[in-house]
Amino acid sequence: MSTPSAAQPRDFHITVLGRTLEHLGTQMYKRRDVAIAELVANCWDAGATQVAITVPMPQQYDPATSAMTVTDDGSGMTADQVDDDYLVIGRNRRAAGQSPPSGRKVMGRKGVGKLAGFGLARKMQLTTWRGGTATTFELDGAALKADRGTAEQLTVPGTVEAVAPDVPHPSGTTVTMRTLKHKTPVDIDGLHRALARRFSRTVLGSMAVTVNGEPLREPVLDLQSREPAEGATTEDIGGGRTVTWWAGFSSKVLPPELQGFTVLVHDKTAQAPPYFFGVEGTASGQHGTKYLTGVIEADYLDDGTDDDSDRISTDRQEIDWDDEDAAALKTWGDRLTRRLLRSRVEKREQDAERQVDDDPALKERIGALDPTSAAQVRRFVRALGAADTADERVRPLADTIIRAYEYRQFHDFIEELDDAAENPEQLELALTYLRGWKVLESRAILEVVKGRLDIVDKFHSMIVNDSAETAPARGSENLHDLIADYPWLINPDWQVLAEEKTLTKQLREWGARDTAPEDRSRYDFLALEGGGDTVVIEIKRAGHPVELKDLQQIERYVDRLGQARDTTRGAFITSERYALSSRTLDDWMNRDNIELLTWAQLHERTRAYYQHYRAVLEGDIDDPHFDRKRREVARTRSVLTGGAYRTIGMRAQGLGPQDIAPA
Repeated sequence: MSTPSAAQPRDFHITVLGRTLEHLGTQMYKRRDVAIAELVANCWDAGATQVAITVPMPQQYDPATSAMTVTDDGSGMTADQVDDDYLVIGRNRRAAGQSPPSGRKVMGRKGVGKLAGFGLARKMQLTTWRGGTATTFELDGAALKADRGTAEQLTVPGTVEAVAPDVPHPSGTTVTMRTLKHKTPVDIDGLHRALARRFSRTVLGSMAVTVNGEPLREPVLDLQSREPAEGATTEDIGGGRTVTWWAGFSSKVLPPELQGFTVLVHDKTAQAPPYFFGVEGTASGQHGTKYLTGVIEADYLDDGTDDDSDRISTDRQEIDWDDEDAAALKTWGDRLTRRLLRSRVEKREQDAERQVDDDPALKERIGALDPTSAAQVRRFVRALGAADTADERVRPLADTIIRAYEYRQFHDFIEELDDAAENPEQLELALTYLRGWKVLESRAILEVVKGRLDIVDKFHSMIVNDSAETAPARGSENLHDLIADYPWLINPDWQVLAEEKTLTKQLREWGARDTAPEDRSRYDFLALEGGGDTVVIEIKRAGHPVELKDLQQIERYVDRLGQARDTTRGAFITSERYALSSRTLDDWMNRDNIELLTWAQLHERTRAYYQHYRAVLEGDIDDPHFDRKRREVARTRSVLTGGAYRTIGMRAQGLGPQDIAPA
């Protein structure tokens, strides 16, 4: 046909049975990536080496006005080919004997992929050109409907004209989709990933695909392991059937579209990912499926030309696995997937154990356990690896496991861990709970002790910084308020009874007869010590230089309260700064009823009282305090279960553990 000098109208024809086109296009290609992939496959079958896809940017997306296009540099079509071939729905190009482009396997077979645009839009315009002539027509989904159960040949108006001077290629086709169906913008990054995975490297190496001018981005996979290390391997799966495949495990959880296997047939998706051959619910290490990715090429599934040999769904999403030839692939893929997942579990177990062994402190602590406990700890550590525990969590959780064995009072919980080890995910959950509970009830007690140690440190800081005796201003910290909150700071063996009472009121509470005038002076604290003595406590900040009147004041307190209780004595707490002569100070230091104490003495006494718990709290098993507590726990269990009886050897060892070891 000669090239027209001007656009010539031409009617094309398409035969429609009821709502066939709507079902084939709209219902079959609902997903954008599936529909666009089908249009790109048509470009391949047309011999294209370049495919340009344009989609609206998210901020400009409007279903009513936006458009999507797919343009290729393939062979294009004449007006007669459009009428005789393209608009014949369901035409099997292989059965019709249409020759594929040189060196290419034809992807299309059913003759319905051309309708994929209706999955994206209500209107699809096609412009195709070759030999200097361009043919254009538009398919309107609303118009391409016949009454239910009837077949109609519909007229599709179009034009034939000379190729415009700005066409991008000597021959090719552009499909433009308008009146878009999806309300949300296109996920352009997701489209890149999906298209890159729906075609083989052979296709993408021979046909350059761009999205909005950017070359198709193949996903960059950070694979921890890959089989084979490079390329792909070809394997005979029986009956003369061969497949080519590769698989690997990522270091991070993969996006859903990259998980599992993609099964390609003739370089295009036949089974959409994620696919695991149905083993994801039963295979060992099944949680590893989130990290597994791979490609299987099984061209033998689509080598025929007749309809009976067709084993792939029209939208190229699923293989007919009930077919005998497909079942062979299913059996092989089941074995492959299970082997890969099992291999990964073993490697994860080894890596987790290696992490622990690479930590000298953890390895030494495991080595200090009895052989049975050490073996159990290692089994739990391997289970952490099997559970896909994040690498940065392996050592902290391993520390928790080891602690459970070091603290022998946790035998009952260890039995629960032993049961949980059969279910790796349950083990990690149990260990997480264990850490959250601060290692059960006894751990909670140690938290109280830790708080006291921290208060002791706070006490020391206030002494060093010469904190005020009482609050000089609202909100200012001071020694009096700290001791009122934590009276054990004065002496862990004393019971502090009261603070800041007038002498008269105190005597009245004791029921003592006070013949002296009312005395409104106040003591700082009143305590009861273990021997039964009442102790009047007077404090002065560390930086206060003690004068004689300060000492005479506490002397008066002792004398007055001693009228009611003759076992009353005094405790005067300050620093070592005294504005007194040596003789006077010596006289006061030697008094039986008043004890001069320093803040440093109080701090050291209180610190020593609780310090022996710090080793237990921090899990310092080399500290003598830790071993002393371990032996105490062991003896306590023995007494509670077997009675309070010591053997001759135990009696020879002397007294049991005490909070403060002898000097």
